[in-house]
Amino acid sequence: MKRKDSFVATLAALGLGDSLYLAMVHWWGEEPQCGAYAGCAQVNASSYAEIFGIPVAALGSALYLGILALAVWRLCAPTRRWWQLTVLLHELVLAAVVFMAYLTAVELLVLHAVCYWCLALAGISITLLLLLATDLFGSTSPNWRSRAG
Repeated sequence: MKRKDSFVATLAALGLGDSLYLAMVHWWGEEPQCGAYAGCAQVNASSYAEIFGIPVAALGSALYLGILALAVWRLCAPTRRWWQLTVLLHELVLAAVVFMAYLTAVELLVLHAVCYWCLALAGISITLLLLLATDLFGSTSPNWRSRAG
């Protein structure tokens, strides 16, 4: 189980790095490196790239920092706390997946451009969600009904 926990923390660190890169590029007014494809620049410069003047990538960085902190804490936690942290992580990552689905829909349906860095974040979020779901609902999960009453 510790190996999967380490993988969750590694994915969270990758998500943090990806979103930090996009946030810094946005703040510096530069174009993300996407090779010859210009979709990344179009997405990162669009009006959808900010919420109340804050770059969406900066919000993603804060989210992934929280996910990473919980994932690292979960690595060291005793069993009882491990389950609680897994539930918290699952809910946080679920929120990330829902928001990434919205942003991907905006890319495809409104902007007609795709950001590879953003798709990588969506992939990381979905992978994290699936890994955490197997912990919560897999054969090793505790019987939540017996704890409810």
